[in-house]
Amino acid sequence: MIEKFFGTHRRIYYHILFWLAYVLFYTIFWGSYEGSNYFDETLQLLFLLPWKLIPTYITLYYLMPKYLYPKRTTMYILLSILLAVSMALIDRYMNWRFLYHWFNVEDEHWKDPLWYLPKVINSMLSVYTPVFVAMSIKLQRFYYKKEQINKELEKEKIETELKFLKAQIHPHFLFNTLNSIYALSLEKSAKTPDAVLGLSKFLDYMLYDCNDRLISVQKEWEELMNLVALEQLRYGDKLTISTHFENDDIDSYIPPLLLLPFVENAFKHGADTLLDDSFITIRLKSDNKQLRFVVENSKASSQEREELDGDKNIGLKNVKRRLALFFPDKHHLDIREEQDQFLITLEIDLSGINVQSVYGKND
Repeated sequence: MIEKFFGTHRRIYYHILFWLAYVLFYTIFWGSYEGSNYFDETLQLLFLLPWKLIPTYITLYYLMPKYLYPKRTTMYILLSILLAVSMALIDRYMNWRFLYHWFNVEDEHWKDPLWYLPKVINSMLSVYTPVFVAMSIKLQRFYYKKEQINKELEKEKIETELKFLKAQIHPHFLFNTLNSIYALSLEKSAKTPDAVLGLSKFLDYMLYDCNDRLISVQKEWEELMNLVALEQLRYGDKLTISTHFENDDIDSYIPPLLLLPFVENAFKHGADTLLDDSFITIRLKSDNKQLRFVVENSKASSQEREELDGDKNIGLKNVKRRLALFFPDKHHLDIREEQDQFLITLEIDLSGINVQSVYGKND
């Protein structure tokens, strides 16, 4: 019964410690005041202890959960006042009827009327001192747990959004790549089977390797190069592609497919048929937990300017949101659109990414 009311054994232990501390403190305090009569003071405290226990546990396990937490403040205050007055009157009666006759009879405290207001107020303060202390402890624990729950919910919300954003990349990439393969098929190009094979390999990477929360920078670069090879089948010599990769951090990790939309965007604009000298330059460097990714591509001057948050620019909108969720205040993204070129520079501080989080799954 007791365990059912209080909860775990540890919680029962804490409650016992709380009341032992209460008795010990007031035994020393009042015992010293009464001429070091600690034994008598302990007996008086134990005799009056039930009138401290009752309001404390009514407050903790009934009034607070039923009225204070749901913010029914008015009802909570009214019932607390009623409880305080009732317990104070009982405490006053027990002192007046018994303790004044058992201890320190010569002081003649029993001659004061039962309803003597200063004594009633003193009883109320005596009764509610442990109540207020216990309330403050419970409220602190309540708001701490609430904060932890809110943090966990926020974390789950962010994880869900990240999953959605990553999943959104798949159809976006597939749509663009199928367009490329379709263009090859219209030309009856012999490269079409290689393009289909390249797409299948990339889809295999998306379906399986991308279940990891994080992947190595090396792996991300390899898959970007697979994408480059796939796109180059379509454009051939019409497009000049330059790539450079420098990785001095073996244990550098980033979310999978994070850099893909930038490369897709480069092919979208850099491989324009209106240009005689289309080019794409991709550079990735990871050093001392600092990642720098630069994508530069040509752009026909006749192309209309596209806003980063434009409705059709799903890939860049997606990656911008993922960066905000995964690296808040730890990244800088600069997108410059000039008359004849795009320049995207992304810098990320990877120092907060630990190896243990690599094995967290998103499935």
